[in-house]
Amino acid sequence: MDATGDEPVSEVLAELAEAEAAEAQALAEAARAKATAARLRGAEPADGEDISDTVTAEPARRRWLSWSKAALAVAVVVMCALLTVTGLMLWQYRNDAAQRAHRAEFVTAAKAGVVALLSIDYTHAKADVQRVIDLSTGTFKADFAKGAEDFVKTAEQSKAVTVGTIKSAALESESGDTGVVLLAASSQVTNANGAHQDPRAWRMSVTVARDGSQLKMSNVEFVP
Repeated sequence: MDATGDEPVSEVLAELAEAEAAEAQALAEAARAKATAARLRGAEPADGEDISDTVTAEPARRRWLSWSKAALAVAVVVMCALLTVTGLMLWQYRNDAAQRAHRAEFVTAAKAGVVALLSIDYTHAKADVQRVIDLSTGTFKADFAKGAEDFVKTAEQSKAVTVGTIKSAALESESGDTGVVLLAASSQVTNANGAHQDPRAWRMSVTVARDGSQLKMSNVEFVP
């Protein structure tokens, strides 16, 4: 080629090589940009996906947890209240039962003492009188014991059998280990010949007091 009219061939080839290299670099950068754009598109939510679902899910979960804790707290309070009420009812029941048993002890002791007092058999008068003494305490016991010997002699001489029966009994009052019992009783006397006298009615006010582990008669009053 003529050196005066055109560029040397080597310079043309060099320019072409530089152009091709620049084009290749541009293509490579375009490819990288495309790949980056694709990755970014992949991280975005799919078409139609509601982003608000993710946003509102956490508050809803928190509200559910809050309600769950509140419900649990209420359940615990209700359970404690039920246990307290049940405990009070059980305590009241046991307390009432204990009081009823305590009152019944007074009545039982008074009935036993009165039956013993009204039931004397001349064939074993001494043992019957001793039973009355054993079921008594306090001044009544002391007074009855003083006249026990004369009482036995009278029963033996009468050759009679007296049987006492309780018609009704009720606790009039109580205070600690002392109670007053009202009783209605009757006694039937049979002599040695087998003849029966008419039953005799009795109304009594018996004071019962604790003597050691037992409740015993401490006073007996015959009520008109």
